[in-house]
Amino acid sequence: MAGDDELEREHAEIFKKSLEDHFGKIKDYRREGSINYRLVDILFITICAVISGANNLKAVSAYALRKQKWLTEILELQNGVPSYTTFWIVFALLDPASLEKYFVEWVRSKAVLNDGNVVCIDGKAQRGTAVKGKPHSFVHIVSAWATTNHLTLGQLKVDGKSNEIIAIPKLLDIIDIEGSIVSIDAMGCQTTIADKIVGKGGDYVLALKGNQANLADEVENYFFQAETINFDGMEFDAIGSKEIGHGRIEKREIYVTEDIDWLAQKKKWEGLKSIIMVKSERSVPGKEVSTERRYYISSLQASAIKVANAIRKHWGIESAPQAHNKEVHRYELTNCA
Repeated sequence: MAGDDELEREHAEIFKKSLEDHFGKIKDYRREGSINYRLVDILFITICAVISGANNLKAVSAYALRKQKWLTEILELQNGVPSYTTFWIVFALLDPASLEKYFVEWVRSKAVLNDGNVVCIDGKAQRGTAVKGKPHSFVHIVSAWATTNHLTLGQLKVDGKSNEIIAIPKLLDIIDIEGSIVSIDAMGCQTTIADKIVGKGGDYVLALKGNQANLADEVENYFFQAETINFDGMEFDAIGSKEIGHGRIEKREIYVTEDIDWLAQKKKWEGLKSIIMVKSERSVPGKEVSTERRYYISSLQASAIKVANAIRKHWGIESAPQAHNKEVHRYELTNCA
């Protein structure tokens, strides 16, 4: 087992060197002469603890005590592991903006995004953050999630859901999306956000709702007319899937078309190439079939498989995964060129 210990130590050294390279520039505001632990060692322990499930400084301190033998070997700590008070003082004095900057740079160096990777941007209200007596005062966190790497690329705190519009461009400024497909819900369907995504070398799939009422109505009307003639003579790409589980049958069909020369607002949206309809049907024994249609705009060409992949991955981060077994069937829909 000595070989395993040696390999573990080698990996830890690489990890430590990586942190030193990126976090070594952070200004340490502690008083000289009273420093018993290097800042980078504090950050090393904290990141390891968070990866292991710690979500506050007390949990980080408890992790340090549990892993004291290993940490003192890796970091050569002369005074044992830091106490809770030490962790508290360090993070109370650190400049949050500086820490965020170097953390994002470090994560970016580890997350190599391949072309076509889907980056989902989504805002969520944080439980327990509402002010008593003000039910709509939740703190919202807007996150960018790289679905292939299973990694959060960046996060920003906003005071309310309406402020997500302001936060999304700032989040895009601090992450690398070149070659990626960025999916955002209807709150982020803004011309300025589309401009920024394309300007940074990415593509977008943006959900349409009431915040872009005219555009949403035009896209919805187009697909309504297309369905009435069963897409006869129209150019589109489509794919479908049917999932069977727990007595329910869920059927989804995705239609994508580049036939948008008629769209009056086309020139307002940087790189706009296609519009999308997702038709979902749910059948439950003893109940009527429920049907829902969602609409999107995209800078992607009409590839139903690529669009379906981006939308499916975004739905995955919007809802918590459930433990269930489903029988999935995928099928091609006729492409009338």
